[in-house]
Amino acid sequence: MGDTLWGTPAIRAIKKELPHIAVDLLLQPQWKPLFYGNKNIRRLISYYPQWYRQLIELPKILKSHYDHVLIFHANTDMARIIPCLRSPSIWSNQYFDKFFGISKNKIVQFDKPVHGILRRMAMLEKIRIPSNGTHMDVFLNDDEQKDALLFLKQNGMVPKGFVYLNAGGSKPYKRWPVNKFISLAKTILQNTPLNIVLGGGPMETTRVISIYNHLDSERVTCTTHCSLGLSCALIAQARILVTPDSGPMHIGYALKVPTIGLFWSMDSQGRERNILNGPEYCGSLEIKNDLNAVLFGSFIEINKKNYPRGSYQRLISVNDVWEKILGFL
Repeated sequence: MGDTLWGTPAIRAIKKELPHIAVDLLLQPQWKPLFYGNKNIRRLISYYPQWYRQLIELPKILKSHYDHVLIFHANTDMARIIPCLRSPSIWSNQYFDKFFGISKNKIVQFDKPVHGILRRMAMLEKIRIPSNGTHMDVFLNDDEQKDALLFLKQNGMVPKGFVYLNAGGSKPYKRWPVNKFISLAKTILQNTPLNIVLGGGPMETTRVISIYNHLDSERVTCTTHCSLGLSCALIAQARILVTPDSGPMHIGYALKVPTIGLFWSMDSQGRERNILNGPEYCGSLEIKNDLNAVLFGSFIEINKKNYPRGSYQRLISVNDVWEKILGFL
């Protein structure tokens, strides 16, 4: 989700510089709701990793000729689609030796770590498109916003009267522990009049329900049954968003919601996080401090005696997050 949203500043810049040109976006269908209502895009084309599903969508790709194709983010399974893109100019900021159809001089190279958004903006320089800022775009339609207000009303909540806790994460080591979320939620409920909205994708339903059951409070509700569009609209109404480094964190940045991003430093095997995936290059970019706070450290208990000096990162505590919340209140 984050990789997808990182492309929105570049899309906006293209449309501002060339307002009459058509922009199509090829993406996995689960992320389409993030772009409904985006007037910078003409057409959303579904992309699937499986080869047989790619064949189904191929006619939609073949019927258009493009002046330029910009590959913002791709996995190696895109190798089957690239030769079918009808364009004399195909650019990428990634290098895969299995990507046929992209010459080496069409791959933007970097001699130092660069934020994901800036990597995409660098591709625009090659086709002479000036930047239009680095802020990500998420567009909410009227129905989603009305549904969010109705959801809050039905749960006895009001806009800006709750903290949104995202308990999700694409990998186990990217998920802040359930017991920490429970303790944090209790601290918020005991010390503020704010309510709690618990969020997470379908894969995190068990985690979210576990947190909800431990809190046993009418001031807490869950959103795991909500659509992506409704979840975005609810995040937009939050007083504060607390989330591990995941898609909802980028939604918070895009919607200008005060966001506390929790970045893990080690996985369950004790392997340190690649600097390119850390807060400097995957976190906020040019976002004011009153909308952004970052905590970087371990999500899991690790015996520091087992790791070389300097490699151990202390656990991100409930008190660490609570202090950041107080800074936003």
